[in-house]
Amino acid sequence: MKRILYASIAILIGSLSFVACEKDDICAETEATTPSFLIEFFNYEDQDIPRTERIEAYALGFEEQKIASSGNKLVLPLRLDQPETSWVLSRTIREQEETYVLSDTLTYKYKINTSYLNKACGYVSTFSLNQDGTSPLLNGDKERTEGNWIQLYITETNEILNQDEAHFTIYY
Repeated sequence: MKRILYASIAILIGSLSFVACEKDDICAETEATTPSFLIEFFNYEDQDIPRTERIEAYALGFEEQKIASSGNKLVLPLRLDQPETSWVLSRTIREQEETYVLSDTLTYKYKINTSYLNKACGYVSTFSLNQDGTSPLLNGDKERTEGNWIQLYITETNEILNQDEAHFTIYY
């Protein structure tokens, strides 16, 4: 009789432990994430030719955290704690025995759109660039279209929903 009682208790405890389990809280790789800003670089004279020189960037206030381009692409995160991010983009030129660093500052102003995805993934944010002529600003001037090394830039999309395609194209 004791064996039956012990076996029943063991089955009851085992059953309760399986019922109490929750679904794994793991965010799948296929779930949406907060996208970064994707810039592509092309030749100014022949705009179909990608430029693969190394471009370095840092956000103003975060000079020690540089990000470098890969191929002709540069992926830059936008700040979530304020509605604008200023990035300094630098290009190094070597002429004979001299080395020059040319820099331009691009300021992006945007609206942050945050939504709850699920318990495992939490929140995801997307961005909408301001369309009032204040984004982007090249070297602090909304009328300026040519910088120290940037010869032309084009905003490909004002909605930053993913980073599968370029949001911005720079020609130099």
